[in-house]
Amino acid sequence: MRYFLVAGEASGDLHASALIRALRQEDPEASFAFMGGERMQEASGTAPVAHYSQVAFMGIIDVVKHLGTIMRVGRAVQRALLEFRPDVVIPVDFADFNLRFILPFTREKLPEAKIIYYILPKLWAWRSGRIRKLRQYIHHGLCILPFEEKYFASRGLPVTYVGNPCTDAHLTYLGEHPGEVKPTPLIALIPGSRRSELKNNLPTMLATTAPLLDRGYEVTIAGAPGLGREDYTRYLEGYEGVGITFGDTYGLMRRSQLALVTSGTATLETGLWRTPMVVCYRMGGGRVACLAFEHLFSVRFFSLVNLILGRAAVPELLGDRMNRGELTRSILPLLDSGSEERRAQLEALEALCRSVGTTPAAPRAARTLLTLMGR
Repeated sequence: MRYFLVAGEASGDLHASALIRALRQEDPEASFAFMGGERMQEASGTAPVAHYSQVAFMGIIDVVKHLGTIMRVGRAVQRALLEFRPDVVIPVDFADFNLRFILPFTREKLPEAKIIYYILPKLWAWRSGRIRKLRQYIHHGLCILPFEEKYFASRGLPVTYVGNPCTDAHLTYLGEHPGEVKPTPLIALIPGSRRSELKNNLPTMLATTAPLLDRGYEVTIAGAPGLGREDYTRYLEGYEGVGITFGDTYGLMRRSQLALVTSGTATLETGLWRTPMVVCYRMGGGRVACLAFEHLFSVRFFSLVNLILGRAAVPELLGDRMNRGELTRSILPLLDSGSEERRAQLEALEALCRSVGTTPAAPRAARTLLTLMGR
């Protein structure tokens, strides 16, 4: 069969690449086209029709500023869809782009293609009204969080829970890098995969952790796929002791005594390595962003770790709370190996790992997808 996937960020590229590999195992005649990144290219042996970095913008202001670029990429992906004529279109997360450019276009121009959404939009958190569009456009959804199956099914959307793709990536890395690794005096800075996330979060992360270099800690930034060293150098003036590592974020997470993580999939990935963390998410708007979360979102937490556990297991610094003072107060107890805060978070991360489990999601997703396609 012919598969067209659409991923718009580093985590989507990672998880879609695992799905591609699983589909190739189940369907030896599979052919692929996609919007994504290097991982999907490696898995499929095909170059992307558009790289996700071209549309990696965050926040209303950033999106509006780059709306022309987003429109051009959207039209290019639509042309590629018409040329490839897939049997199935697989949007991977990245809700706004997929709802705007992929779902209605596919339904209108390629009515013979099925749309099976992998990693459904987090409507349980905000903008729940988009469920109407999903019901209108997609044939089936593959969800990745245990509570999502009941949520979507109760709202009339046909879905199947297939497990969490972070498990696949975790197990793959363990297979390639076996053996136990003990934490070192390393603080990992994981400021996100978008340039706007770097701009909003990395300066505070650096200013807060750089003084710890004099206390024997190593501070290293996890360079995101799709970004280059030049994207980070502007923030590193005056921080000569801080390093950057590309291509081994999991290795950093695994070795670190503590991680500062911009909210997103990376919080769950860090948690699966049982690495204590502080979740940081500063964006344009400061206090306004906090008020928006409090009044517009229907969840208490914004990190996947806390959402899955249903409690405040890891500190979350949102909006104007992501400042040097708050970050310092959150960091210091977690660097103390004997502190109650560190012990409690390590116990919570063990519970997280038990909840997510160790069954790979991609093979289950591939088999479910093929069943839905009648194969």
